[in-house]
Amino acid sequence: MDIETYMTDRVDDQLKYYENAATRAKNTHVRTQAAIIILGLLVPVVTNLPSSWGPSIDIGPQIKIAVTILSLTLAILTGLANFRKPGDLWLTYRMTEELLKHEKFLFITGSGPYFNSEKAGHDFVESIESIISAEHNKFRTIVDTTRRATDGRVEAGQKTEGESPDR
Repeated sequence: MDIETYMTDRVDDQLKYYENAATRAKNTHVRTQAAIIILGLLVPVVTNLPSSWGPSIDIGPQIKIAVTILSLTLAILTGLANFRKPGDLWLTYRMTEELLKHEKFLFITGSGPYFNSEKAGHDFVESIESIISAEHNKFRTIVDTTRRATDGRVEAGQKTEGESPDR
């Protein structure tokens, strides 16, 4: 594979992937946090509504239902935000995208380690693949931490009885 093909088929493709993934994670993070803030503000407001308006209108049961629904939704969103960690993913994806861009522009301009290098193409491929591999390892760490948390393990990274040391 020549360097132009690698650039379009691998580097540009990965740049698009990380840009889209970062955008999705950011949007999820921002929307989730905004909803958590709004719901957190609504619970005490709805709780403090008067239970009746006038002598014949009792809204006490409706307030209890509304507070319950708001509180449950708040708990679910908070749990999902902590479980899926869209904010962490957003930063990881964006950082990987920026590292790939940086390496691409160094190579294209013949700067940095690629200046007057006879093996610039080879070094470029190794750098790009190293960046992508590092991001995959970060993602795997996030997934493993989440799995351990849902399995009830005490600490992220802590081995459980019978777990192989290579896992």
